[in-house]
Amino acid sequence: MRILVSGYRPYELGIFKSDQDEVKVLKAFIRSKLLEYIDEGAEWFIIQGNTGIELYAAEEIIELKKDNYDVKLGILMPFYQYDERFNENDQLVLQSVLSNSDFKDYIYKKPYSNPGMFKHINRFLISNTDGAIIVYDEAAESKVRFLYNQILEFLEENPYNIERIQFDEINSYIDSRFDN
Repeated sequence: MRILVSGYRPYELGIFKSDQDEVKVLKAFIRSKLLEYIDEGAEWFIIQGNTGIELYAAEEIIELKKDNYDVKLGILMPFYQYDERFNENDQLVLQSVLSNSDFKDYIYKKPYSNPGMFKHINRFLISNTDGAIIVYDEAAESKVRFLYNQILEFLEENPYNIERIQFDEINSYIDSRFDN
């Protein structure tokens, strides 16, 4: 089973430093979700390499592999030079994740040329995975809505498993873990 993972960028969550407490909580939440999917037979987790939820998930997948879980990490970056707009720290995190991935490639083997590329990229990702974990709450605007909407269109004619995680679920997780 191949699972696509995507969600908010850090700035969309009000996260501006990688050492913020929110990052630790999100990573713990994501790890718990990944473990659920591993228990259900997930073998591959696929990301594009976006900052935020995707890279947090990738770092947790790498940790799970170190803990002897039999999972693989695939990174399908959208196009050449995709990460050039990342700040220095995010580029370092991405390079670390890439070096610890089981597969990495570009969907388009050329630089960005037009906005239509993103629709094709999303279609490629959806049609080459069995399901998706999307951290997306319609109450908060995000670029991930385009991927989410394409998955909904795909679902009209194809079987596909999607789990949309909203802020309420993350808040419930926090409450259950940190209430005394």
